[in-house]
Amino acid sequence: MLLKIAWRNIWRHKTRSIVILVAVAIGLWAGIFLMAFYNGMVEQRIRSAIETEISHIQVHHPNFRNDHDLKYALPDGQGMVQALKQESGIKTVSGRLIIYGMAASVAGSSGVNINGVMPETEAALTQLPGKIISGNYFSGKVKNEILIGEKLAKKLKLELQSKTILTFTDRNGNIASGAFRITGIYKTVNTPYDESNVFVRAEEVGQLAGMPGELNEIALLLNEDKDVDIMTERLSKQFPSFEILTWMEISPEMQLLVTAMDQMMVFYMGIILLALAFGIINTMLMSVLERTREIGMLLSLGMNRLRIFGMILLETVFLVMAGFPAGIIPALLTIMYTRTKGINLSVFSDTFSSFGYSNVVFPSLTIAQFGMVLVMVVITALLSALFPARRALKLKPAEAIRK
Repeated sequence: MLLKIAWRNIWRHKTRSIVILVAVAIGLWAGIFLMAFYNGMVEQRIRSAIETEISHIQVHHPNFRNDHDLKYALPDGQGMVQALKQESGIKTVSGRLIIYGMAASVAGSSGVNINGVMPETEAALTQLPGKIISGNYFSGKVKNEILIGEKLAKKLKLELQSKTILTFTDRNGNIASGAFRITGIYKTVNTPYDESNVFVRAEEVGQLAGMPGELNEIALLLNEDKDVDIMTERLSKQFPSFEILTWMEISPEMQLLVTAMDQMMVFYMGIILLALAFGIINTMLMSVLERTREIGMLLSLGMNRLRIFGMILLETVFLVMAGFPAGIIPALLTIMYTRTKGINLSVFSDTFSSFGYSNVVFPSLTIAQFGMVLVMVVITALLSALFPARRALKLKPAEAIRK
């Protein structure tokens, strides 16, 4: 009986109820799509960081990350690379010789990370050949080849086939330098990364550093993201004397981005639902005031206050839940469409790339996030019913009938 009465009551003033339903639908559509949009941005940033910059797992000497001293190389790094290639679950393994130094030209100089890489495996690890916008990937036909980012090339006014001088401290603490010819200019979605990273052959920079054939970093890309923790634990047991870190440990800002994402979405959705709650409370309060005499009559006929409370509660829940599918369905359809086509924000490409984000966003929504929205909507409906229901409970039957 209460279900029928509550459902009929919300349609007694159709215009007012429809306005609230539309408000709920628009609010839910906006909130869910915003959640999916930011989720897509974060997913792409993490994917870009893993596949271009830091990989899933990195292996170092335990003291290397403290000061990046070249003396902290990996004993038999080449042998470790070959051993890791045999491990199941690992997609690609590449060894590197990482050196902090300076890149100089006639136009100036800039601090850079000199990435001494193994070209064949590095290509599979970071897809660097696909990011070359001018020139070519390592050909092996020219001695001392170097790949630099577009941002760094503009900063130092460097072009293809021009030379840049790399200067750094070698293994013995002496200043070492060498001239490298630019054979390729690359561009990723992360402008700061492009400005601070150059790529050379590990064996060539190793000769200058007094570390021929040595490596101080091994990067691993796995077949599945979910296997990162399992693989890290397994490798830590296999190589207990080395530091083996996941991508979140290597890049704390990525970990913060992941952990803060859900909190930020709850905050945004909470603001939207709070605004809707005020509209719902206002509508239900007006409904209660208009039906003061009717509620007084029900109380006089013997309907207890708990049933009155339940009736107002059901009306509020019906009002909100009727607008739920009207907001959810368009939101899901919008997400599905934009997930396939992408949202092109190239007009803001400079701003996005300065923070490492792609200018094409593919929104996505997880089942957990959808469930969170559903729970928040139900809580909003229940809380919105409390004040109008409390108002109805305070009515005195005799006084209410006379109004």
